[in-house]
Amino acid sequence: MGKTAFGVGWVLAAVLAGGLVVPGLVAPVHAQTMPAQVYFQLTEEGHEKLAERISKKLELRSDPDDEDVQSLLDRWEREEGGPDGGWDYIAVTRLWLRAGRAGRAEMALSEAEASGEVPAPILLLDQARVAFLSGRTALAAEAYWKGCEEAGETARKEYWLDIEALATPAEMEEWDRFRRLPITQTDLCAHLRRFWNERALASAMELDQRMSVHYARTRVALDNFRRRGGKKGPTFSNRLGRPTNSAYDDRGLLYVRMGAPDRTTEFAGNPSIGQTAVSAECYQPNESWAYDYPGETRVYHFSTMSGTDDYWLIENLGLVYRCGDPTASLAGSAGAQVTGVLSPVNEHRFVALGPAAALVLQDLYRSRQGVDPRYARIAQEMSDDLGQNPFNPSTGISTGSEALASQRILSQERTWTLADGTFAVDSVPDRPPVAADTRLLVEELQFAGPREGLNRVWLNGVVEAERLTPKQTPDGRLLYQVEARWVLVDAFGESQTLTSSFQATSSRKLGRDESLPVRVAADLAPGQYRYTFLVRDAHVVSGRPLRSGNFRKENLNVRELTAGAPALSDVAVAADSGGVWSPGSGVRIRPSPAHLTGADGVAYVYFEVYNLTPGGEYTTRIRLEPEDADAGDPFELSFPGDGATGVSRMARRMLRLDLQDSAPGSYTMQVIVTDEATGASTLPYYTPVVVNRTAP
Repeated sequence: MGKTAFGVGWVLAAVLAGGLVVPGLVAPVHAQTMPAQVYFQLTEEGHEKLAERISKKLELRSDPDDEDVQSLLDRWEREEGGPDGGWDYIAVTRLWLRAGRAGRAEMALSEAEASGEVPAPILLLDQARVAFLSGRTALAAEAYWKGCEEAGETARKEYWLDIEALATPAEMEEWDRFRRLPITQTDLCAHLRRFWNERALASAMELDQRMSVHYARTRVALDNFRRRGGKKGPTFSNRLGRPTNSAYDDRGLLYVRMGAPDRTTEFAGNPSIGQTAVSAECYQPNESWAYDYPGETRVYHFSTMSGTDDYWLIENLGLVYRCGDPTASLAGSAGAQVTGVLSPVNEHRFVALGPAAALVLQDLYRSRQGVDPRYARIAQEMSDDLGQNPFNPSTGISTGSEALASQRILSQERTWTLADGTFAVDSVPDRPPVAADTRLLVEELQFAGPREGLNRVWLNGVVEAERLTPKQTPDGRLLYQVEARWVLVDAFGESQTLTSSFQATSSRKLGRDESLPVRVAADLAPGQYRYTFLVRDAHVVSGRPLRSGNFRKENLNVRELTAGAPALSDVAVAADSGGVWSPGSGVRIRPSPAHLTGADGVAYVYFEVYNLTPGGEYTTRIRLEPEDADAGDPFELSFPGDGATGVSRMARRMLRLDLQDSAPGSYTMQVIVTDEATGASTLPYYTPVVVNRTAP
C-alpha cells in the first residue's frame, strides 16, 4: 500500500536530540528518532549496516513509505531474527509512524509496552503521536500531557523537537536555557502549556485542537515539502531565525506555522518578449504564497535558487531572474533587436537588476497581481507604455535617475518581504479558521462578579448579517445562526476557552447594515489578559473552505472594582430599554457596541458603582462633548440624590438620556459618580455615544 493521503492528521517531527556518537565516525550523525539502545545493540552484534539502514530511515529528513518499512523489517528478520525487545518495538513504531500507518504503529507500540523495558513518558509520547495520526485527539492529548509529567532527559528532547518548527527565535533561546536546568527545577508540562496556549490563543482554538492541527500540518509538510538537499547555506529565512533542525524547506516551514496559503502562483517565462530573447532557463523555479489577514495580505516568494528542489524564501521576486541584461547586444542603438538567446549566468552569482529590468521582470511581477495588487503596481512602474518607466530600456543606456528609481522600487519590495518574513518566523502567525470577510464590532463590559475577587467580563458584539448564510425553516422563514469562541490567556500563560451562540429568524434576507448580536461572559480575577474573539457563521456552505465571520485580538485589563475608593463599572449603551441581556437583578437591556441612540435621539445607559457609603446617597454627572467642534458646546446632565445604596455598598443605575435636541453625530460621554457622604468621586469613565442621524 502507498503512504497516507495528503492531509492526514499526524506527523513525527520528534528526533533524538544531541545525536548518536557512532564508533568510527568523527562527528555525530543527524538528529533522529532511532532509540540509541537499538542502534548500539545491533552494532555490537555485528549488524552495523542494518543499524545504519534503520537509523537512516528514521533521520529527520527521511520519509519512508509502506514498502520501505516492510522491506527493512524483512531484512531485520533475516539478519537478526527481527525485533524482540521493548526498544526494538519503539523503533518499529516510529518507522510505521513515518510511513503514516497508525494501525501498525499501534500494534508495535503495544509490544513495546508489554516488554516493560521502555519508560512510561516515551511510551506515552509515542501513544500521543499514534493517536494524533488516527484522529483520536482526546486520547492523544491525554497521553501527551500525562507523558510530560514524568519526562526524563531523552523524552524532554523528544517533546521539544516535535514542536521546534513552530518556535520563534525567542522561544528557542528560552528552551535552550530551560533544558540546561536540572529536571528537578523545571516543569516541562507548564512550559509546553504556555507554548501551546500562545498558538491556541492566536488561532482561537481549544488547546488540544491546535495540537492536532500541528501534527496534521507536519504530516502534510513531510509528504510535500521535505528537504532533499544537503546543508542549507545562508538565506533570508536563516537571518530571520529559521529553526535549524527543520525537516522541511521554507514552504514546509510556513505550512506548519501558518497552514495552507489562500492563493499561490508561479512564473516560467516572458510571453511579452518571447523565448527568442530570453531562455525559460533564465528563471529559477519559483512560487509565491499569499495569506489574508484582516486589513492586509502577507506574501512570500520562494525559489530553489539554482539548488535542488528545496524552495527557500527570497527578499526580491526579481532574484529568480539569472541571465543578466537582455539589452547587452543592443550596443546602445535605439530600436535595435536583441540577437541570440540569453542563457543563465553562473548559477552561484546573483544578477544586478538595472534599467533593463522592464524587459524581463515586468511579466514576472505582473504574474503576482493575483496574490497581491501591490505587484501589479510594481509591474506598472516597470512598464514603458506611458513613457514614465524608471527602468526605460528604449535606449539601452542607464541613467543615474533610472538606477535610483529601480533601487527605490526594489527596496520597497524588500521592506514588504522583510516585514512578512519576520511575521512568519519571528512571531506566532496563527489565524482563526474564518474568512474574515464580515464586519465585527466588539466591546468589553466589566462588572463586579457574583464571586468575591472576580469580575464578570462580557464581550458584547454584533456581526454583519449580509454575508451570513441562512437556512430555511419549515414555515418558510430564514434562520440565521452564529457561533462565538473566546480564548483568553492570562499573565502566567494559562488559558481558558468560552463559547456562545445566537440565532434569529427573519422573513427576508438581511442586508449590509443589519447585524446579529453575540455575547459571552467570563469571571476573571483582576490582572492583564490577552484574548482572541472569533465569531463566524454556524452554517457550513459547500464549496467554501472557510465560513464567513471575523475575529479580534486584543489586550484586556481586568480592573479591581470592589476595594478602596468609589469605582465605576463599564458603561453599557442601548437604543431602547428592552432586551434579554441582564447584567443584574431586575435589569433588562439590549446594549450595542455601536453606542447608537434610538431614532428618537434617546439612549439608555447602564452602569454599577462600588465602594459607596452604606445607606448613603450618590450623584451621577454626565458630560457630553461633540467630536466635531462645529457641532456645538459640551453640556452636562446631573442626577443628584438618586438612589440610596444598601449595605452592599454597590448601586445599579439605569439612566435615560434624551439627546433629541442635540445635533446628530458622535459625542464623548464622561460619567462620574460622587459619594455625597464622603465627597469621594469615581475616576471619570469615558465612552462614545452616537446620536442617530435619523433623529428628528
